[in-house]
Amino acid sequence: MQTASTETDLPEGPPTDPMRIGYRIGCGPWLLAVDAQWATGILDNYVLQPIPRAPQWLIGCTNVEGLLLPVVDLFTLLNPNAVPGHGREHKARILLGTHTPASNDEAIGLLFTGLPERLSFTQTDLPTTLQLPPLLRRMARGLAHMPDGRTTIELDTHQLIDHCISQFETADEAPA
Repeated sequence: MQTASTETDLPEGPPTDPMRIGYRIGCGPWLLAVDAQWATGILDNYVLQPIPRAPQWLIGCTNVEGLLLPVVDLFTLLNPNAVPGHGREHKARILLGTHTPASNDEAIGLLFTGLPERLSFTQTDLPTTLQLPPLLRRMARGLAHMPDGRTTIELDTHQLIDHCISQFETADEAPA
């Protein structure tokens, strides 16, 4: 039995993009993909505690293993003209994620609807003709293409967390 490959065994043409693993979640009219390494869990059952004077998109915080994590209504954040809670005909869940697995300092929960889907995908640039809200366009890494031909928007979760943090810093600097 031969176990070593020969040059004739190699595929012809340019190398293919590496497959990535992620989760696809529903966010209003959009389906968004997030990197599986960013995601730390999904909550089906949770209690949201309100946060006084929080922006409309920060719908509260929830206790996860003794840690209070802020929860962002991603649809309201990406679409500031949206009515809070609009488009949540399906059960809402929370996708948990953080900048680094070793630290929960910048952990966040993203409210989404429907069921999450684990997926394998390759990424391409976001087409300039795709109509998206400006903030979603800035936070999109590109399009995630699944082997079955479906596509979705890949979200840059690090940029999302940085944006949310910057919104708090701006609010803290504003005169009371």
